[in-house]
Amino acid sequence: MKHINYLLIFFLLVVVSPVRGQTPVSASDYVKRGLERSTKNDLDGAISDFTKAAEIDPRNTRAYFNRGHARGLKGDFEGAIADFSKVIEIDPSDLAAYTNRGKSRRKEGDVDGAIDDYTKALEIKPRAEIYLNRGVARNQKGDIEGAIQDYTKAIELDPHYADAYDQRGVVRAKKGEVDEAIADETTALEIDPRKARVYYNRGIALYRKRDLGGAIADFTSAIEIDPRNVQAYANRGQTLFEQGNVDGAITDYTKAIEIDRRDVITYRLRGNARERKGNLVGAIADYSRAIEIDQRYVGAYNDLAWLLATTTNDRFRNGTQAVQNALKASELTKEKNPSVLDTLAAAYAESGDFDEAVKWENKALTFPEFVQRSGNEARQRLQLYMERKPYREK
Repeated sequence: MKHINYLLIFFLLVVVSPVRGQTPVSASDYVKRGLERSTKNDLDGAISDFTKAAEIDPRNTRAYFNRGHARGLKGDFEGAIADFSKVIEIDPSDLAAYTNRGKSRRKEGDVDGAIDDYTKALEIKPRAEIYLNRGVARNQKGDIEGAIQDYTKAIELDPHYADAYDQRGVVRAKKGEVDEAIADETTALEIDPRKARVYYNRGIALYRKRDLGGAIADFTSAIEIDPRNVQAYANRGQTLFEQGNVDGAITDYTKAIEIDRRDVITYRLRGNARERKGNLVGAIADYSRAIEIDQRYVGAYNDLAWLLATTTNDRFRNGTQAVQNALKASELTKEKNPSVLDTLAAAYAESGDFDEAVKWENKALTFPEFVQRSGNEARQRLQLYMERKPYREK
């Protein structure tokens, strides 16, 4: 649920232009035309020009750098890495080449390589935006403390760096330091009050603090700035749902789905809300659509199975289909998710196979965290299955 825009460094190197309409002759001419094509989003034409420049002058770092930039924009991160590496080979002190290779490596999943590149760039010249990028990579790697240190260093170098406060706030919230996270996001908004992402991130922190009213206000601000912010609609919907405003939640979920019709999580959330309202046709449709989009989405299989197994509405209860969906969820989780096993037990009970129901409910009760959270209810269901009775959701 994170819409985070990472600050990246791209330098487009300006060279002397040939006369407009004149056929390029020198490497510099080709670089110039390539840059003009880049600004017009003609990336293939730009890459062709940068390639020609490199053929004319194999040590022209501008040609390799800008070709790497264009390749990165096309999603060819492997090609971009090769071009930035060539720049570094020619000029080992090129700060921008290290920074942009780090960006491309992170996009390729080579987080360690990205961190190494950002570190080298910082050795050449410490800059706030490079600390920010290394912090993003460290966060991606799971090094929360390292990320916080980098964001803090970025703030020391630039006390008005809103993105650094924002990203430190995100990581602090992840760490459980919710008050500190809210303070960081608030500072970011004082610096730049028009960032939808920051309102969204502060809304998440307020939600974790259980300040649901504050969270809704921030999600609303994010939507006002960015009316197509899917995650803001979805999370405002979830917060409204938890406040008991199920109709408001459904409205927000529906808006999020209109913007992104492949958002499986929001289909599932809307299914939950529709089920709460008694709209089982709509709930089943939402769970089924989520599965159609992502056939490995455990939550949708589990929720659909639970509805089919436990609803009091005879029209929709279907033990056979419930077992099929619960078995798929169990398969995807390798029988290690106790909530899924609890659903599988209910499905078997509805299908009339009480021995299997007892087996899987007992299995679910071997997980301590499940017992702590739902043990009483699960033991009551187990007793029903032992009495050869199915469970009905009240």
